[in-house]
Parts: sequence; C-alpha cells; structure tokens
Amino acid sequence: MKHSHEGLDYKLYKIYIWGGLALLVIYTIVAAFILESRNKLGVAGGPFIIIPLMVWFSGIMLYWWWVFLFRSKKELKALAKTPEGDFPGIKSLKTWNTLHQAMAISGGDVDELIKNEKKANRPIIIWFGFMNLLPCWIFAPFILGYLGFMPDIEPSILLGVWLAGVIVWIVLMIIVTYLLLGWGSRASEEVYLAPLGLEVTRTLGLTIDITSLIGDGQKLIPDNPTIIEGQRYGKLVHIETIGKYSLTFIETKLAEFRVQSNQGKLTPKENAPKELVAALKSLRKAKRWQGIKVSAGPKGIAIHRESKGTNMWLYDLWLAEFVIDKLKQV
Repeated sequence: MKHSHEGLDYKLYKIYIWGGLALLVIYTIVAAFILESRNKLGVAGGPFIIIPLMVWFSGIMLYWWWVFLFRSKKELKALAKTPEGDFPGIKSLKTWNTLHQAMAISGGDVDELIKNEKKANRPIIIWFGFMNLLPCWIFAPFILGYLGFMPDIEPSILLGVWLAGVIVWIVLMIIVTYLLLGWGSRASEEVYLAPLGLEVTRTLGLTIDITSLIGDGQKLIPDNPTIIEGQRYGKLVHIETIGKYSLTFIETKLAEFRVQSNQGKLTPKENAPKELVAALKSLRKAKRWQGIKVSAGPKGIAIHRESKGTNMWLYDLWLAEFVIDKLKQV
C-alpha cells in the first residue's frame, strides 16, 4: 500500500505546493502594485490578496482529507483482494513499509492488516481535523468582514478575541496531541504486529540506575527486554528487543552454519551450505544488515543485532525466513 509520501498524486501535490506558492508570491506583488496605483491597497483591496491565499491553503487541506478518507480506503480494498503469494522477494526490502506489507500478505494476516490500518488512521484523522480549525479561525474575520457579518465592535476588542482564540487553540492542540499520541502508539503496535501473526507477550521493564543516585537525580534504564512471539508459516517466532540490541529466533531444523555482517555485507562462514552462499550473494551490502550475526542449527535460526533503528528486527525476521526458504528449496 502506498504511503502519504509516495505515488504520482504526491508528486503533483508537491508541484502544487511549491509552484502555487511561487505564483502566489508573484501574484501578491503584482496585485499590491496595481492596487497601490489605484489607491485600493487598504480594506477594499483585501479580497484580491486574501482570497487566492485561502484557495491555495484550502487545496492543501483538501488533498490530505482525500488521502485520509478516500485514497486509504481504496488501497485497503485493493489490498483485500491481494492473493497470498510466495515468500516476499528482495524487492520488498525497498522500505520498512513495503516489507511489512509483503510479510503481512505472505505468512501473516491481510484481514488483520486492513482492520488495524483503519484503527490507526482514526487518531490521525481527529488530529488533522483539529488542526484545520486554526486556518478556519485565522481566515474567519476576513470572510465575515467581506460578507458583511462582522459585528460592530471596536477593532481592538475583535483583535483581542482573535488572538485569544489562537492561544486557546494552541493549548488545546497540545492536549489533543498528547492524548492522541498515546492512542496512536497503542494502535500502531497492533498495526505492525498483528498482521504479521505476532504479539507482545512481555513489555519492556525499567529499573533505577543506581549510579544516577549519586548525582542530582535518578534515571530509569531498561531492565527486561520486550518480548514478541507468534507463529509464521507454522513455525514459532520469538523476538527480544532492548535498546539497540535484539534477538530474532525461528524454531526450525537446519544444518549448523554461521553468517556475519562485514560493514553491511552478509558473509557466510566456511561451514555454510553452498545454497546459502549463493542466496546471500543476491543480497547487496546495506546499512540494514550492519551489526548482525546469524547462527543456525537443529533447534532453529537466531539473528543477533546490535544497531540503532526502530523495529529493525523486521529485517532480521525477513532474513531468517529468507534463509529457511532458500534451504527448503534444496
């Protein structure tokens, strides 16, 4: 599924943003020059400058409403018709999102992906709707004034009310953002785990750093790792993450071998099966493979990672399943 920064429509949107802004600046300068020459640069000439700005800004908001309300639904319907294919290939490694979707379709649960995508979109739509209130409030005095609906009150009082509304919006926006971040984080956890057939079975534990007590305050540090478990392709999956460290394990029966990452290039040890050596040659050197060690044997395959990044274990899960798939074909 395409994301908000992908696709032809987003490229056209960027052209609209920057091209429209350039035209708006040129138009404003020309309009101000003409209105000045006709002595209409004051209130009477206001609509000639404000209305184009409102139209440009409305186009931005309408685009994102279309993305959230219509494009996402269309893509989810198309995703629902996607047949479960073979193991996701190397092309799925393009981005984290493309990999997640491919692994949900193959070995995961597409229906769960669709359901949780909808759930994760709700806090985004609410946040964006609340965000739209600010430009509406900013442009409201101009619209009401041009339509003749502005109450006959001192301009200073109207300005005070207008500024107070902006301040109230900022305060409410901070509160709403804080609340929706909590909602969104809980929803996003289900969005990327449940479609993969996985779930959190133990959350990250925190403890007090004893050395911090010597200073001015105390600091919490990770104590126990977050544990993620489930089944994919009928095999038990066990993942542990804590800080920059992670362990990804799949229960299966393989020959014993080791693979190490040399600056992002996966290099098998001497005892690795020749089929694995050939398969790893197809994987280019990349940052995603930095800091990992692969070990396999009769009990399963494990990938240890020491590298920064969010949810990098997904690449390790793909790599483990990639190795199993290639050796299964022998």
